[in-house]
Amino acid sequence: MNTQLLTGILLALAALVGLAIVLAVALQATASATKPGQTPHGGTRREESPLPQPDADDARELVLL
Repeated sequence: MNTQLLTGILLALAALVGLAIVLAVALQATASATKPGQTPHGGTRREESPLPQPDADDARELVLL
């Protein structure tokens, strides 16, 4: 095998490893910069007040109308 070819292959491999490291660091920096804040305990759903139940008379009136 030619020494010049081996040197080229090793140089290309080193460049690929370096590029992979740079990409991994960039992804880590992006992930930590865009991390959302901590959600409050108990979740984020708001409590909804229950709907008022119609009286029995109201229900009967609705049926009769």
